[in-house]
Amino acid sequence: MVKPVTIRKLVAGLGTAVIIAISFFTKNTLPLKGLLTNIIGATGAITIFTSITLALAIHRSYPEKHDQPKDFSELFTKGPYELCRHPFYFFIMLAQISIPFIIFSLWGVLTALALTPLWLYLVKLEEQELVIYWGEKYLEYMKKTPILIPDLRRLRRAFK
Repeated sequence: MVKPVTIRKLVAGLGTAVIIAISFFTKNTLPLKGLLTNIIGATGAITIFTSITLALAIHRSYPEKHDQPKDFSELFTKGPYELCRHPFYFFIMLAQISIPFIIFSLWGVLTALALTPLWLYLVKLEEQELVIYWGEKYLEYMKKTPILIPDLRRLRRAFK
């Protein structure tokens, strides 16, 4: 079986590099004109900056070695983990989809979307490991917290 850490490196690291390369080689292929171009480009820039900043903030809370559940002394369920079970992945995915919008690359957008099944496979593998390691505690957390898309209604509570 492929380890989640291997999939993570492929999807996050290599996936981002591929999106950047494809986006640069196919820049200006999104059929946008006028003001819409400015709005999409600015929104992409704000989104990538915000998502990378938040992903890095989440990553700083991890122990130095964090490839397996046993590397964590506790199950994260507070802060951004109240909004969804995989906020770090959510923000990396958001950054990946933002890249081609900044460069106006249709092929970059399609590439970023094509990575979605790999992200979902990674999440599935990690969830299996987490259930095995944390048991009932993780199963209860799964019942009340969305998997990948944050529940923004919980935002106010998460950052109190």
